Amino acid sequence: MTDFTLTARRIVLRRMQAADAPVLYAYRSLPEVARYQDWLPHDLDEVQGLARAQADVEPGVPGSWLQLIIARRDDGEVVGDCGILFPAGAHASPELGIALRPDHRSRGYATCATRLMLEHLFDTRKVHRVVARTDPRNLPSVAVLQRLGLRQEAHLRRSHWHRGQWVDDMIFAMLDEEWERERKRLLAHCEGDGA
Repeated sequence: MTDFTLTARRIVLRRMQAADAPVLYAYRSLPEVARYQDWLPHDLDEVQGLARAQADVEPGVPGSWLQLIIARRDDGEVVGDCGILFPAGAHASPELGIALRPDHRSRGYATCATRLMLEHLFDTRKVHRVVARTDPRNLPSVAVLQRLGLRQEAHLRRSHWHRGQWVDDMIFAMLDEEWERERKRLLAHCEGDGA
């Protein structure tokens, strides 16, 4: 396993560990978190299995999903998790995803974690385009993506089968040239208390 961390002033994105499983299972099982997530853990063993599997994921390998823990930097408390899908296609766009504990929302953690993933993908991985999808009813997620300058590219009506029903799906994206144009402004996110 290679070490993988992305660090900002208030948070760190790091690999999942087996010790994270109880807190991850607890918040991922809450209805207000599960509502917009495709992955619902069935039990603690499933989450521990994911943590073990993630230890072997090499970031950037086509066809892989890298799931990271969002932890506060000062005390290490887990506030959420995020992921990057590295698609199998040679020129396919990586996709971002995020989930936060309800008691840690509206503190800038989602904005900061998303900004760290964008910075890694554009500055380190040199990708051309990054994508994020969300349910349009998930207004906090939409706000984070817009705040960071991702463009809404589509609003697909009843395009995603989710928990026994068809739901809408919004697609947001950012190009490398848009990242470069907005880089200085975006890098300021999560360096201040209100970011």
